[in-house]
Amino acid sequence: MSLKRLYRHMNREIEQIDRFLSTRVHTDHPVIEAASKQLLDAGGKRIRPAFVLLSAGFGQAKDIRLTKVAASLELIHMASLVHDDVIDDATLRRGKPTVMERYDEQVAMYTGNTLFGEAIRLVSEVDSPRVMQIMADTMELICIGEINQIQDQYDWGQSPKRYLDRIARKTALLIETSCATGAVVSGASPEVVKQLRLFGYDIGMAFQMTDDLLDFTAKSFQLGKPVGEDLKHGHKTLPLFYSAEDPEFFDRLQQVNQSSDYATTHTLVREVQRNGTLERSQRTIDRYVNRAIQRLDGLPDVPDKRSLIEIAEYIGKRKW
Repeated sequence: MSLKRLYRHMNREIEQIDRFLSTRVHTDHPVIEAASKQLLDAGGKRIRPAFVLLSAGFGQAKDIRLTKVAASLELIHMASLVHDDVIDDATLRRGKPTVMERYDEQVAMYTGNTLFGEAIRLVSEVDSPRVMQIMADTMELICIGEINQIQDQYDWGQSPKRYLDRIARKTALLIETSCATGAVVSGASPEVVKQLRLFGYDIGMAFQMTDDLLDFTAKSFQLGKPVGEDLKHGHKTLPLFYSAEDPEFFDRLQQVNQSSDYATTHTLVREVQRNGTLERSQRTIDRYVNRAIQRLDGLPDVPDKRSLIEIAEYIGKRKW
């Protein structure tokens, strides 16, 4: 089963958000518009809009503001992917050439900035000071996370806390914000908003850790990029933290840099696949998933609560 199938009962709403997004990536510059359209057409899981809609199930109001919030979050996500690809000098994203590969680094950066700008415009149309504050804080922290990711490249001695802070800003924050804003816009109580926000954080952390795990376990055609790309690009992820507890592995890891060849990184990837750290990483993911589900215990038993639990369970065990 795919992630999208878990919220297939919302297909009409998700398709509406996609159609709405297509109207908001229009710009006066043909190159930026084409690059933005390329990102939109590449598809994706649309998990952030799904979390907006599901969290709104705990409130009463359901109107165009939810579509605008969901679209805004997806635009921010798309923009951050473009910037990530520039940082990593990545040529493939979901099995297709990245914006940077198709055009160049400058076009990619300005495309990402344009998407950020449109996201801000959309949020302003929601006319909610609370949502505006949440989104402003989110965008600031995402940018800090991007800078930290640049600074952390090939820093194999970084602390586990640095890794957790980085993935919190890189991935968990946007999912947390999706849950919080969906609940706020729908008029859910402050306590419900708080619990959904905590749920979003935990499941967002599990989502990114699973991505980090899949970089060692999935096939290239599933990832849409080569296996072991995080290691090659100097990103120390959870399996590498656990593997680096072995001094001999850590010594060899420290030798990896921008000029390292495929054979060097492939050898380390193969070792991670055999040394038991992937299973240990999965246990860590399971703890985040279980805590996320527990966050929902005291919330009203609305129909969307079951969907949130099913998505959480799937995220911890997805294969790509």
